Amino acid sequence: MKRIGKILVVAVLCAVVFATGCSKDGSGAAAGKRPVIGCTVYYMTEFVTLMAEGIKGECAARGIDLILLDANNDAQVQIGQVENLIAQKVDALLIAAVDSDAIVPAIALAKRAGIHLVGLNMLINTNEQYYYSGPNDVEAGEKSAQRLIELIGGKGNVVILEGPIGQSAQVQRLEGNRNVLARYPDVRVLAQQTANWSRAEALALVENWIEAFPNLDGIIAHNDEMALGAIQALEAKGIKNRIPVTAVDAIKDACFAIRDGRYEMTVFQDAEWEGRLGVYLCALLIEGKAPMQRMHLIEMISIDKNNVQELIDKIY
Repeated sequence: MKRIGKILVVAVLCAVVFATGCSKDGSGAAAGKRPVIGCTVYYMTEFVTLMAEGIKGECAARGIDLILLDANNDAQVQIGQVENLIAQKVDALLIAAVDSDAIVPAIALAKRAGIHLVGLNMLINTNEQYYYSGPNDVEAGEKSAQRLIELIGGKGNVVILEGPIGQSAQVQRLEGNRNVLARYPDVRVLAQQTANWSRAEALALVENWIEAFPNLDGIIAHNDEMALGAIQALEAKGIKNRIPVTAVDAIKDACFAIRDGRYEMTVFQDAEWEGRLGVYLCALLIEGKAPMQRMHLIEMISIDKNNVQELIDKIY
């Protein structure tokens, strides 16, 4: 089992590597003017709230002004926000996309305006090159599914709570789930459906699944919010002790649920560091420097009863 303390070492090493990026002629904030980052995020879940704290903290530390907007899971609203931020002449855009396809026009809009763009947490479905800070979501989906299958003994009936359809996290975590499920012919997926990262939506959906599938053995969720909604539904029916749940993110509520024996496993992606790294990439670009690589993927670490207290102590 990896120890959580390694995360801090990885973060420092990454910062050193990125700082060696070669300088190139390019735009920067006007002399005497504080640079401004315009950031739009898909929806203020607990995870995104943690990521936003990292964004705010890194902007404050670097003397960068921040405009932070919530698209409330509406792709058209988010494109409108991008257009408004460009009209305000921000120096860089930091975008956690509602939809990996719908956000593609933002790249051309930013390029036309001469504004740097960095993707955050959600990939953009394009062949155009852009900089990115985010998770290895395929790996996260694989880790979550593998643990769930181990918990049910390699056979049984499962359901999958998906993120919003079209977001890169949903697409890639499902890919990771399927990579593992393909190796276990005795595991049957009874249903899969989005609950839009929402605890309340997952609660309602799992209540329906409990009634529809009395032979349900386990639940794979694409994030902790949905996992916690699923756990609430299972506990209300008195069947949580026989139906394990696994997911991704390691938010505070999820870690406490694991500590208390109510939740089996999640996969940690450091939301605050992810946000700080996104700001760091924006800062380099504003300064006219090119990071050495475009895709910066956060290390994903399995969290269960064996290491959750360490994570709580270090992060929460």
